[in-house]
Amino acid sequence: MTGTGDTPRTDLFWELAGRIARIPGLVHPLPLRRAAEAFAERFGPVDTEHSGMVREDLYATLRACDAYPEGLRFYLDRLGSGRTGTLAWAAVEHMYLRLYPERLLTAAEHEELCALLAQRSAATPLGPLALRFLPFLPRPATDESTGPEAVADLLDALEDALVLPDEAHPLLCFVEAVAAGQQRSPAVELQAWNDKVAHRIGCPPELLRRVRSRERTRVGRPAEPYRLLVEIVAHPAAPDEYHVRGWLLAPDPQPPTLLADCRAASRAALEETVAALHQSALERLGELSAGLRVEFLLPRPLLWLDVDQFPVRPAGSVPRPIGADHTVLVRSRDRFHKRYWWPALHRRLAWLEAHPEGVFEAPAVQYVAHGRAPAPYDLLSELRDGQTPFCYVLLDPPAYDGDLAADPVYVLLEVGIPAIVALRRQGHHADARPQLWNLLAGRLDGLPDRVRHLRGVNPGGGGSAVTLDLHRHVTLVWDSQDGLEGAEAALGHPRTGGGHP
Repeated sequence: MTGTGDTPRTDLFWELAGRIARIPGLVHPLPLRRAAEAFAERFGPVDTEHSGMVREDLYATLRACDAYPEGLRFYLDRLGSGRTGTLAWAAVEHMYLRLYPERLLTAAEHEELCALLAQRSAATPLGPLALRFLPFLPRPATDESTGPEAVADLLDALEDALVLPDEAHPLLCFVEAVAAGQQRSPAVELQAWNDKVAHRIGCPPELLRRVRSRERTRVGRPAEPYRLLVEIVAHPAAPDEYHVRGWLLAPDPQPPTLLADCRAASRAALEETVAALHQSALERLGELSAGLRVEFLLPRPLLWLDVDQFPVRPAGSVPRPIGADHTVLVRSRDRFHKRYWWPALHRRLAWLEAHPEGVFEAPAVQYVAHGRAPAPYDLLSELRDGQTPFCYVLLDPPAYDGDLAADPVYVLLEVGIPAIVALRRQGHHADARPQLWNLLAGRLDGLPDRVRHLRGVNPGGGGSAVTLDLHRHVTLVWDSQDGLEGAEAALGHPRTGGGHP
């Protein structure tokens, strides 16, 4: 909206009457009488005293019409009928906008935003956030959350804020800043409100995406984090020698940055190579490293390699497993290169997209108990045409002996199971299932984050959560809609080999 400044409204009405009086034809009684009669028919008679002076009489009529909601707008529309295309009437409309500034938001949008802001976390103060987009707050307040009136005044000021070239409107930026500090549901609702309003007011989508990424990065929760992709393969004839390639993948359509393409002659050398890749990614990204996701592209023989436990040593800090700091996912190299498997994967992912509230329970999740590895053909027959389950939990991840035809895990990859949780540690199976259930229960699409939190458990923290050291022994094989977009060209020439961990 555009404010009226310090000009009294009485002066604005007097100026409006003067601009109407200067329009040829409107000083005659007939158009004034017709407009007054139309107004009286809609709202009631206009009770004013006539002085015989056109401007004074117009001033009194305008003030009387303004006493009714939308009355002034109705009177001007009738009076200006047939004259709206003239410069003289444009001056009248300009003066009306000073009396009733044009708002950026509709009444419904304003009301909805106020309701969403009222539901925000108590840890999200609006005043300090708004000051990033305003030169000053609209009113001094010891508590910026004093009530709906204070929030409404703040939104009015943000509607009036200066819009810089090639930037989103400050109000949209403010809403993104608030959303970045909320939990999933409030954040999604605020972002949906922003998407809708940005489209209506003509804000380019790329500007809003840039603001969203920037605001979430500021609080360490980027909407589209960078990804460190590490491919590890080994030849069967030399299973302890590895070939490693690593790329940094940007969230927007940019070519992947190759960070490494080298060999590692031992397990220790492999861990050192991964640690160097991790440090290189941190140094390149700086503050954009918040939320960095690390994905390992592994062939079937290396699928249970404990990559989430590879130690990293960020400069100036203590060593820790890479999975304690980042979401670490394993992606199937076999599934990536066998594109005729993709339709089955996409069918199950479509089920997850259609059931966003799907949770970690049957029928979406299937447990394979200790000592009960399913027969591959029976598994294929059971799962070939289904949409669920979405996730398999393996309390005994089957070892790979080189025979793919006898490997149930290969069947799970072929039929498109997007998520496989495998417990690498042997023993304590009676306790493993309930502990995994308790630690991983929740929305399916949040499974990677929950596994990351599990891996960050302090081994000395006590409690049943660490009885089995689950944080050290869980592999998450994961495929989602994001897939490996942006990496196809780099990964287009598959290495041969497999190897054993």
